[in-house]
Amino acid sequence: MSRSAFPAALLLILAAGWSPALVRSADAWQDTRLTQAMATMPASTARDLERAIADAQALGLPISPLVDKALEGSAKGVAADQVLLVVRDLVGQLGRARDLVALEGTAPSTDIVAVAEALRRGVPEDAVRSLRSKAPGQSIALSVHTLADLLDRGVPVDHALDVLGAWNARGARPEELRSLPVAVERLIRGGILPAEAAAAVASSVRGGKGIPTDGPPGLTPPGQGKGRKDTGGKGKRKGPPKGRPNGLMSPLPLPPSASPGIG
Repeated sequence: MSRSAFPAALLLILAAGWSPALVRSADAWQDTRLTQAMATMPASTARDLERAIADAQALGLPISPLVDKALEGSAKGVAADQVLLVVRDLVGQLGRARDLVALEGTAPSTDIVAVAEALRRGVPEDAVRSLRSKAPGQSIALSVHTLADLLDRGVPVDHALDVLGAWNARGARPEELRSLPVAVERLIRGGILPAEAAAAVASSVRGGKGIPTDGPPGLTPPGQGKGRKDTGGKGKRKGPPKGRPNGLMSPLPLPPSASPGIG
């Protein structure tokens, strides 16, 4: 299953300006995939799954992640009732995300999916609201993913938001977003504490120097050199905290409590 949280059909529709023909094509594609998932289930469970996805669609929620999960569960041989439980739970996650990002009752599907994934990764709701308030009328899908990447590297949320604030103030070029966590991690691996690494990157971007590609002058790892106090922590930080994800955005996973066989 694709690891992208932004289905190709959805991106195609967005790029084409919501062409009615493409919308009908995408709907037919989703119907076919849903039918495939339902074919592996008992009739009553299949009807419940279909109803859950129809209810989600009526609420304006994106249904592609729901169909993805149903197909994933059926492909892995997970019990049908467990698949249904996970899909219903995911409906709740998407609804929570939609409520955070919706403006005047609507929100882009890509933003809803991205925010639901970011919340799962530990991004606080207040941080999502902050991003939303600073980018009215704009998609925050990429920036909320970058925020999650920064938190994965141990950066405190206020410092992570400051990095994104600096990026936004200097033109908010989407192609630069992926480089921000990379620059922060490079400094962390050099021995800089996560908060200080983020502050250095934010300062460089805000000062017009761009995203640093090496350690900025004067920033010495804790415990090394003179003229700089170690403000916290013991020893060097050599990478992101253990046990937290560190890659590109992946599809919304099944909750661990639902079934150890899907995820």
